[in-house]
Amino acid sequence: MAASQELCDICEQRHVTKSSTFWCPECEQAFCDDCNAYHGFSKLSKHHVTVSIQDHLALSSSISQTSNTCMDHNEQYQMVCQAHDELLCLKCIEKHDGCKGIIPISKVIENVKMSSLFQETQKRLNDINRNIEMLQNELKKQQGGIKQQEETILSQISETRNKINNHLDKLEEKIRNEVSDITAKLKNDMNQAQQILEGKNGDTNNAEQQLKDIERYASDLQTYLGLRKISSKAATTELYLQSIIRDHSLDEITLLFKVDDKISNITNNSKKFGSVTIHKILCKIDLVRYKNRQAQLGDIKIKKSIADIKLNLITATNIGISDIRGIVVLPSGNIAISDYSDGNIAVFRTDWKRLGKISVTPANSFDVTYIHDKTIATTSNLWNGNGVNIIDIETERITRHIPTNSSCYGIIYHNGSLYVCASNIGILKLNPQDRSSTVIVQSNLPSWCYIEIFDNKIYYTSDESVKCYDMQGKQIWTFKDGNTLKCPRGLALDSSGNVYVACTTSHRVVVISPDGQQSRELLSLNNGLVNPSTIYFDRKRHCLLVANKQQSVSTYEIIH
Repeated sequence: MAASQELCDICEQRHVTKSSTFWCPECEQAFCDDCNAYHGFSKLSKHHVTVSIQDHLALSSSISQTSNTCMDHNEQYQMVCQAHDELLCLKCIEKHDGCKGIIPISKVIENVKMSSLFQETQKRLNDINRNIEMLQNELKKQQGGIKQQEETILSQISETRNKINNHLDKLEEKIRNEVSDITAKLKNDMNQAQQILEGKNGDTNNAEQQLKDIERYASDLQTYLGLRKISSKAATTELYLQSIIRDHSLDEITLLFKVDDKISNITNNSKKFGSVTIHKILCKIDLVRYKNRQAQLGDIKIKKSIADIKLNLITATNIGISDIRGIVVLPSGNIAISDYSDGNIAVFRTDWKRLGKISVTPANSFDVTYIHDKTIATTSNLWNGNGVNIIDIETERITRHIPTNSSCYGIIYHNGSLYVCASNIGILKLNPQDRSSTVIVQSNLPSWCYIEIFDNKIYYTSDESVKCYDMQGKQIWTFKDGNTLKCPRGLALDSSGNVYVACTTSHRVVVISPDGQQSRELLSLNNGLVNPSTIYFDRKRHCLLVANKQQSVSTYEIIH
């Protein structure tokens, strides 16, 4: 950012003092008429759009001083990652490898002043002002009510006091002070709330003015960058207004006064004149929210059910493997798939180009998981090779074999340990370093069971059911429905804890709610499923990979 916007930056570097007349938001420099003309002819900057220095200075400092340069790499922003809502320079893109929705910033800022975000922000600021006015009016109304109630109570106290003798003077004074203290505190709290709302009102008015200035004077890039800030502040203000309701700060207050029974008898045993309590009635004000964002205030989080889940097919690929039993997406984005009949692990790129094939013979390969980006583990159920094989992808060699006393099927790596479905034993916890094993869930497991771990809970398929346990092996729930789960095999969990299950013989994918109480069919034969055997949820890309037993893998975007 130029040190001064009143002088030409180019001339100043040549020790010439000339007033600036133009500003380039992309170069972040001020130019005189001559330098601006050269700037317009330069091959690198001829497409830059300059504005008059007066228009630039008319923008508020929070907008005009917004930089379009990456602070980490000192390069201009070129792209936007929609998945993370981040601006990226060309060097930043490396950290977002695999992210969906990386588009040029020029595409984002095109017609930004006509965008739905610009229109929505205008309406949001207008709504905030209306909400502030509504809350202020309610506070004023309640302040008047508090005053009337205070006067009524004090009048009751006076009337009662006139019926008794001077012996009760001290008690009267005590109750008066109590009333005054309570009402003073209530008034003070409301005054503070009013002051905060006044401040929010001023901030919102400033934001509205900034938006008008942006619309009139700012470049598209400045508009986009400034709009992000204004929209973010507007969202913060909305949350504050919601918190006033959620914290019961605006509940209607009624001061209740009750004369002590002993006062009526005018006895010397009376210790108090009466009592004052605060009775609140829940505030029923609904704030105006653009796009009718869920009915009433306070309902910030919307609980999504499995009925809201939809799958959108992205790709369906024939990968040429005759017996797919395990699938996992590696941290690099590459995909490892087990070929059960041939005893191989195949590794593919995201575009399904095969990168390599790793043999695990004389064992076979059932399920597969990753330990690190270059290290995977696969299970075997051959009588002479029961256990787990750890494989180095780069060298395509087995680096360690962990034997077990039973055939092994589903496998998952979690917090330094391998968890395996071992038939007739249960869920085993294996240490890859010393090859020791511990039984976490003791069960006469059948063959073909799969396992997943999410949010420190163990999930596995078994006997036409899906079971959920804690990490100490205590059962949490079991879902079993013969009409829904037929031959359940691979399972996966999304970021909300929904459980997706591949049912082989019924050719369907079923989703089960996080509490194990509800289920519904998501995919069937009509969607091209034929004996789906394994399934994987890619949390990085928020998509579901479903593998038919033979040949094909489909990728679905999950939409709530």
